[in-house]
Amino acid sequence: MENRVPAHMRGQILDVDDYSTNLAHLARNGLRGVSFTGGEPTLNPDLPALVARAANIFDRVELTSNGRFFREMLPALAPHLDVLKISLDAVDPVVRSITQGTDAELDRAVGSIFAGCAAGLRVGVNVVVMRSTVDHINGVIELVRALNAKGLPGTAYVSLLDFYYSEERRAVWQEEFFPIEELATRFTARYGPSEAQDRFGCRFFWFDADGVQVRFKDSQGATHRAPKCRGCHRYCQEGIYGLKHSAEGWVTTCPTGDPMFGFHLAPGLGADEADRRIASLLRDIQFAHPDPHSFATMLETHGLTLGTGERKPLAVIG
Repeated sequence: MENRVPAHMRGQILDVDDYSTNLAHLARNGLRGVSFTGGEPTLNPDLPALVARAANIFDRVELTSNGRFFREMLPALAPHLDVLKISLDAVDPVVRSITQGTDAELDRAVGSIFAGCAAGLRVGVNVVVMRSTVDHINGVIELVRALNAKGLPGTAYVSLLDFYYSEERRAVWQEEFFPIEELATRFTARYGPSEAQDRFGCRFFWFDADGVQVRFKDSQGATHRAPKCRGCHRYCQEGIYGLKHSAEGWVTTCPTGDPMFGFHLAPGLGADEADRRIASLLRDIQFAHPDPHSFATMLETHGLTLGTGERKPLAVIG
């Protein structure tokens, strides 16, 4: 998970054995899959060993990366991954300048997508939907279409994600947030209706874009909330969708490092004590339910308004 942990714990990274022990604790308590995210997970030289250990513990192992050192690690990673997700905001140079991307980063990401498919992996191309990127999503779809046409052992799909709010990027979020429901309406007009996929935490919508699978992740709909979310002054956009385990062993259901809402699975912790701590967070998951007012509550809690930035008119996808 991203390094959102209490300040006093930051940088106290677990070694491979202790990290793997924690994964075993989580699996013993009913978790069946793990997704390695970031920051950027390929910056950790222990990643191949952690992924290999995880594959022996969980039914499903995923990795989300910007491709930084992915190709160097690929031979050790590929046998143990079920899904690879590569972050790619746009293929257009102007948009990359807005999203602070570079040609080198684009080359790494596209190269990683190709390498993952060549290794036989299912590869999701993650695109954060923003006002600066929405008109270039069709270019990403065409990139994936061309890649899939090469007949590689693996295939790629496009995954469209909401731009999540945080207080640190308040002004940018208000200017750049683009309602993913509006984008879905455009896709419906061009490609026909989507298929809904309900997973814990939120709902996904899948479109067949003339042979390219495109997935929408919607945080404007009913994200899951637990009783502890009521009245939270940090009321988040994403809600509760699983347990987060940091490189330091901090475990929480919240996208913050608030010490009130998590605990430390410290090295040497016995199985009984680990189970007791994990059970407290599993109760949050058990009692979490979809809240159709979650997005409106998030806006109200943070005093947010949408569409305050000056932007050119948006073109129709395609």
